Amino acid sequence: MYAIFEDGSHQYRVQEGDFIQVDRREGKAGDDVTFDKVFLIAGEGEPTIGAPLIDGAAVKAKIVDQFRTKKIIIQKFRRRKNMRRRRGHRQPYTTVQIISVAKAS
Repeated sequence: MYAIFEDGSHQYRVQEGDFIQVDRREGKAGDDVTFDKVFLIAGEGEPTIGAPLIDGAAVKAKIVDQFRTKKIIIQKFRRRKNMRRRRGHRQPYTTVQIISVAKAS
């Protein structure tokens, strides 16, 4: 059984046991997270499709890790203007493991 849900501005297709990286969430390793913007649940019999969301459906997950990605460098340069700008950025992410996909009762 799998589900498609939205977190932030990203959509994810998951099933139980999957590990995914989502934008940073508050919490420590071992804390539970619930994603309630579920668009589709399918896999056993007929799929359930929301319009746009499925009422009462939820994807439950557990936080595994909090981390930041490799640093990216942003450089701006304008010729003949003596303008140079160099900035770095490390995006924070949270790794979660999907525990269950629950339909509305």
